[in-house]
Amino acid sequence: MSGVRILGIGSPSGDDQAGWLVVDALLAGGMQAGEALVIEKLDRPGAGLIGLLGGVERVILVDAMQSNGQPGRLARFDQKDWPSYGHGLSSHGFGVLAALTLARELDGLPSRLELYGIEIAAAHPGAAPGSEIRAAARQLAAIIAASLGD
Repeated sequence: MSGVRILGIGSPSGDDQAGWLVVDALLAGGMQAGEALVIEKLDRPGAGLIGLLGGVERVILVDAMQSNGQPGRLARFDQKDWPSYGHGLSSHGFGVLAALTLARELDGLPSRLELYGIEIAAAHPGAAPGSEIRAAARQLAAIIAASLGD
């Protein structure tokens, strides 16, 4: 088993496009998906996320988060952090952390999992993401691209 899967999670609701913007920035920066690298945008995958965690060694997830912080703030979450941030990461009903927790219980996590959040201000349907979110997405895309050499 080898390979990397980068999943940008979001919706078409304003700042909630954060994960999608990271995927767009990676692709605009010349990163190309292929057999060893999968780059996808997901629209509120819920429990469907669990099935996307297998078959690769490394999964990188990016989602919007709301924790009353400064919009555009980047955060990286380790498994030990999941319980304390469960309320803030994901604006989706069955969110990313719920899916990851269930996958962990089912022994379905990849050997390397990285979870990033971008602090958002608002998720209004049909709205454009804010400038802070767009800038943070470009910054996180650069961090992820640099990490792929690890």
